[in-house]
Amino acid sequence: MNAALALTMALSLSSLGAVAQQLLTVPASAAASDGNAFTWLPGCGDSGATQVIIDASHLQTLVGRTLVGLSFRRDGTWLEGLPRSDAHWRVRLGPSTRGADDPYLDFALNLPQGTVAFDGAVSMPAMPPITGYVGWTAPHTVEIAFTTSFTYSGGPLAIELEGSLTTPAAFFPMDGVDDPVRGAASDVGTACGPRAPANGRTALAVGGGLVPGATAQLHLLGTAGNAAFAFFGVSLLPQPVNLTLIGAPGCQWYVDAFTALAAPVVASGIPAVDGLASVRLHLPGTPTLLGGQLVVQWLEVGAGLVATSQAMSLSISAQMPALGMAQLERLSDGSVHVAPASGPVIGFRWL
Repeated sequence: MNAALALTMALSLSSLGAVAQQLLTVPASAAASDGNAFTWLPGCGDSGATQVIIDASHLQTLVGRTLVGLSFRRDGTWLEGLPRSDAHWRVRLGPSTRGADDPYLDFALNLPQGTVAFDGAVSMPAMPPITGYVGWTAPHTVEIAFTTSFTYSGGPLAIELEGSLTTPAAFFPMDGVDDPVRGAASDVGTACGPRAPANGRTALAVGGGLVPGATAQLHLLGTAGNAAFAFFGVSLLPQPVNLTLIGAPGCQWYVDAFTALAAPVVASGIPAVDGLASVRLHLPGTPTLLGGQLVVQWLEVGAGLVATSQAMSLSISAQMPALGMAQLERLSDGSVHVAPASGPVIGFRWL
């Protein structure tokens, strides 16, 4: 009788443990609908590392709870079927020293004391075609079951994922969210030189949305092997300056510059682009920048060549992002790119 009772109690406790595991979707706005963006996991398409910082406002349910896993779900706009694939991930998480609006440009400073909750291979099953949002239903999720649990005690949380390619290489279009708060980039004047296309644009700004706390990437379409300089100012010259006298006939200079960043023009590997120079502009996460403006223009110098881009007016957003999440990407050169108003839709498995 005692043995039977003990067995019954053991089975009951086992069943209770299975039922007790719960799922919290972050952000809650995506709990029952597709997020408004999609994102990536390192190890899915390329090796790399990403860090997600989540403000405490999203995590009140988890205070004092034990986290036992993470789930990521398929983006509902990717309708085609997906083959089975593998990835290797290392997951660290712990208290973040800063909130999502203004993270450090350094993973270690954001997460100085992290718990390695998982380090190993994850297999993603083949996923059939879909017609739209599928939520957290199998097989359209990636599940990471922690080998070391983590108890969340409150405050901003940092999750760091390092991923490396395996065979077969992983591809997983992941559901994400993005705050619509944006700044704007507008062209002033036209570019000149052999790389200037018919529309007169050789400069462009991408990434980050030109909001406080974000990293914007500024690019120049140039000739590989040349040197390039991005000149910054807060205003344009009253009148553009003709650069014919310095060997740049037909080129105009528009920016009243106070500083410059140098970058080589390197082969892009994209035939239509040829050479590309890039600099990253990180905006501090402070409200004092709201509604501010910068202007930028590129100067390209090579053998017998001086060319300029069009100028760009970079208008910073008029309000701070309110998502309470940030996604940081560590690039191949060790630098960090910050998107302070975006991130993956995350399912926290907890007890």
